[in-house]
Amino acid sequence: MNGVAGPPPSLESISTLVEKGAFEETLSALELVVDHLERGRLTIDESLAWYEAGLGLMRRCSHLLEQAELRISELDAGNSVRPDSDRMAGALDSWDADAS
Repeated sequence: MNGVAGPPPSLESISTLVEKGAFEETLSALELVVDHLERGRLTIDESLAWYEAGLGLMRRCSHLLEQAELRISELDAGNSVRPDSDRMAGALDSWDADAS
């Protein structure tokens, strides 16, 4: 799985990531949790705890991506480029002159 290796983070450190983790470290922890679950060496209670931790990490990643998308949309809205009507008129005049 994408070269994921090593032990998963502790459930305590996952709680911290769910609350205030950066996207990259949260995604990396999520990949480790998924790898840990896929190995299948857990009791049902452990599996549920790790699955719940993974859901928290996934939600954090989704939230951070949504925030980034909103920020990009806001930046794009502030820099929207409208066609320059004078430039368009000049191009049309030039085209009309060429057609004559």
